[in-house]
Amino acid sequence: MKEVIIAVVISGLVFLTFLVTLVLGFTNKNKNLKLTSWLLFLAFIGCCSWTGYKIVSKTYNRVVETFEMRTGDEIYDALFDQRETDCIEILDYQDQVIPKIDYAIWLHFKTCPKELNRILAKHDFSGEKLSTENWNGSIQLGELEWFNPSTLGDTIVLFKYSTNDSRNVQTIWSNLDSTEVFVRDIFD
Repeated sequence: MKEVIIAVVISGLVFLTFLVTLVLGFTNKNKNLKLTSWLLFLAFIGCCSWTGYKIVSKTYNRVVETFEMRTGDEIYDALFDQRETDCIEILDYQDQVIPKIDYAIWLHFKTCPKELNRILAKHDFSGEKLSTENWNGSIQLGELEWFNPSTLGDTIVLFKYSTNDSRNVQTIWSNLDSTEVFVRDIFD
């Protein structure tokens, strides 16, 4: 940002110098001052071009950085805060880049019971055991073929949490020994 401000200030100073030199050239009827003023005008055009380039370049880099996809570990840490153990292995994920357009954050990872307990302690989750024998696993998945909580075993544990206004809904499917987890986090 400093670089852009400095470029704008330099462009302004070059333009003011151009104006002063031009006025002095016409008032004194000095051909050398008029020529110098036009050279300063060309320098001003160059400074403006450089300033414009810097502004566009920095804006582009900022936009690209904003829409850069997060890694599975970054998503995990954003959802559940800094992990306290090293027992997490992210298997698959899909980030929610644009709320309302992207349905949810989808995450599949291996963990340890202590870490899952830490995650569940963050909110008031309701939990229930489900049999996957007759469960068709119908979740609005779209193209996520890897997201299949029924692969966790014959019986799984489903944890649900929702804010009062239902703007954030978190669903966690876990196997019985709490070592493999699927997560869907909907934030609207």
